[in-house]
Amino acid sequence: MKSIIYIRVSTTEQAEFGYSLKAQEQLCIDYAKRNSYDVLKVFTEKGESAKTTNRTELKSMLAYIRTNKNKIDALIIYKIDRLSRDIYDSLTIRLMLKKLNIDLKSVTEPFDDSPFGTFTATLFSSIAQLDNDIRSERTVMGMRQAVKEGRWVWQAPFGYSFKFDTQKSYIIPSKDSYIVKKIFKDFVNGKKQYEISQELLNSGINFYKQKINNILKNPIYIGKIKTKFFDEPVNGIHEPLIDDVTFYKAQGLLNPKAIKTYNVKYQNEFPLKRFLKCPYCNKNLTGSYSKGRHKRYPYYHCITKGCIYKPIRKDYADYLFTLYLKSFEMKKDVIDKIFNDTKALLESKQADNKNIISNIKKEITLLEAKKTRVEELVIDGTFSKDTYHNKLNEIETEMISKKIELSDYENGLLNVDQLIEYGKNFVFNLSSLWQNLDTSKKRQFQELLFPEGIYLENNEFRTAKISPILSLIRAQNYLKNGSKSNLAPRLGLEPFKIII
Repeated sequence: MKSIIYIRVSTTEQAEFGYSLKAQEQLCIDYAKRNSYDVLKVFTEKGESAKTTNRTELKSMLAYIRTNKNKIDALIIYKIDRLSRDIYDSLTIRLMLKKLNIDLKSVTEPFDDSPFGTFTATLFSSIAQLDNDIRSERTVMGMRQAVKEGRWVWQAPFGYSFKFDTQKSYIIPSKDSYIVKKIFKDFVNGKKQYEISQELLNSGINFYKQKINNILKNPIYIGKIKTKFFDEPVNGIHEPLIDDVTFYKAQGLLNPKAIKTYNVKYQNEFPLKRFLKCPYCNKNLTGSYSKGRHKRYPYYHCITKGCIYKPIRKDYADYLFTLYLKSFEMKKDVIDKIFNDTKALLESKQADNKNIISNIKKEITLLEAKKTRVEELVIDGTFSKDTYHNKLNEIETEMISKKIELSDYENGLLNVDQLIEYGKNFVFNLSSLWQNLDTSKKRQFQELLFPEGIYLENNEFRTAKISPILSLIRAQNYLKNGSKSNLAPRLGLEPFKIII
């Protein structure tokens, strides 16, 4: 059987150091030998993040797979998060491999193409993405706190540069700050933006009209930070370059009609917006407010002019969706059975890795004994000083390699009980999980479960595609409940009716 290998490290520093890549490659090659795979090619990704599929070697590998699909039996990876930390990208790649009849093999994780294996692989992908989202959220929280304190945390705006003090960064006026002051002064005194641009170009400063327009609109120059983190601008702790009067005079000249802009806060109040689909014209539903007698009411409605789809109250649609999610939740006895089987599979695979760890530790012990013996031989004069250093170098190099290999295997060990509890909580509480997420996370969650959206008409949901996780849950519930189940497999679109 033929295989290819894909390995990756996430930082340039790791890539330059090389140990992690070398260890991953060796482990993958060892796995291939143990399972009778010949390795056709190794794809090595150096220092690129798995948050995106826009990676040099990954794209090369996928192109190679398409070109040589009839020659490849398996893709071997060290761990599924080496392939992608984004669950959508991971599912897409796995689906492509499945269509080409190419197995995905992980050295440190137990999964295959069976229902249990698909569920386990999706669970690992979910955990990788959750870890990635938590890291991103922590970064965003840190940036939000810094902005709340009045600090600018992005690339320094024109006219400012960064100063670092007590491990924190601050912006201060740069040598170009006089240009910003001149732009505002000339503009409020009647000069057009193209005239200001031309004067600056004539004096050797490359400034185009759009850049001038951006500067004139930016409240950073009056000491205010405008950001998506907060509804209102935050007072910065940096030195303003322009006074308030000059800035607001400029805004009046830029926008004399003071056109009222759309209130962005409504965008986050419709989690099912562009996810629900119109059953008549197949367009995504949008969300907006309709005026009642005493207040405004939120609705989901079709965007197609003249469509006969009747708008539905936002609160009611959200409620129906939670009931729909609840219909997929596993029964307790079904959960216990499937997760007991999964736990047994995980523990069996884990035992193999523990045996490998035990053997590596024995090899390290032997190397340490060998090192002691070499030291004894140089003391009694058997080895010269140069021979001693050469032998010691060889042993220590091998010990480092083995310790890295040991660390990788130990880090790959799973907390099986914790993983099982995480999985149980997920499949048992789909509706409450969705309800407790913020809007952006709700959208990610629902798109994970229903990648092509869902149709809602007369309290009935239907969809052409559901995720592997829901497919597994539905199959298990169907086996348990028989033909009376709402979730019996059907051809074509999958309807589910809520009875109120």
